[in-house]
Amino acid sequence: MPLVTLDNVMKQENDRTVLKNLTLMIEETSQIGIKMTHHESLVFFELLSGGLAPSSGHVKKETSDIVTELTEDALYEGLTVASYLLIFKKLADFREPLESFISVFSLSDVWHTRISRLSLDQKKRISLLRMFLFSPSLLLIQSPLNNATDEGIELYLQALNHLRSNNIAVLCTSTFLEELLLLSNDVYRYNPHSRLEQTDLADKGKVTHTETVDAETKPNKVYKVSSRVADKTIFFSPDEIDFIESINSVSTIRIGEEHFPTDLTMNELEAKLTNFGFFRSHRSYLVNLQRVSELVSYSKNSYTLVLKGNANLKLPLSRNRLEEMKALMEF
Repeated sequence: MPLVTLDNVMKQENDRTVLKNLTLMIEETSQIGIKMTHHESLVFFELLSGGLAPSSGHVKKETSDIVTELTEDALYEGLTVASYLLIFKKLADFREPLESFISVFSLSDVWHTRISRLSLDQKKRISLLRMFLFSPSLLLIQSPLNNATDEGIELYLQALNHLRSNNIAVLCTSTFLEELLLLSNDVYRYNPHSRLEQTDLADKGKVTHTETVDAETKPNKVYKVSSRVADKTIFFSPDEIDFIESINSVSTIRIGEEHFPTDLTMNELEAKLTNFGFFRSHRSYLVNLQRVSELVSYSKNSYTLVLKGNANLKLPLSRNRLEEMKALMEF
């Protein structure tokens, strides 16, 4: 059943358009991530929760049980974890004992510790448990993994899975697409010039390589990847490219914070770039292995690649491609 439906929603502030062309259905089991700016996210959450009315279009809500967490939300630093959550237990009229959930949210060791002494990772899990106490139908969370450690990410995802097991829909926003890939099943990029663009995350088993990786093969010709931008064609050498991602079935070259579309499919690019050190880490990602600095495992089924010079940039690695990558990189 749909919880919230947006139909061609537009919102203006001071005669300036903040959001437009928003069409989205949030259902009871939705796990959605949307890449957008901080301010766009604030306005978007207000539209979903009913705090703002759209300038045009329609927002249809089938639930009022929506809880929101913003990055600037603070905790009561002078209280202990137990006393803080007890306040919200009473406010939410939550009937079950808090002690039943402290291990699920990995808070057992700090249960009687003042919040001011805790790490950012621990505070994020406290906030998640606080929201859970209200038994919401939909959670709206802004940048939950921002500045989190690798261990903090792993524990947060474990806690989030508990919410999902209780049929709580979760919508997260972030300025980092890679963060959303860890949090959500359906990931979108908000493009103010068009609409919500869905990222292709489907991973239906191992993709057959169109070209066998041969460690002894060396490039025997010059190859560049082209991108048409307006009336220009731009050429990129393979060693300039950080990775290539598929967005709405369009292959997009990523170089630093810039991105450029190319007409080639991911399979065609894989065939061309394998001998230049590129690896298909995921159906939607072709990564330059020379740019990879770390392999992080959050669980036995969840792996990400961290690129040099940008610890916040984490690319997914499908578990059925882990062994292939190990063999390729000899580790």
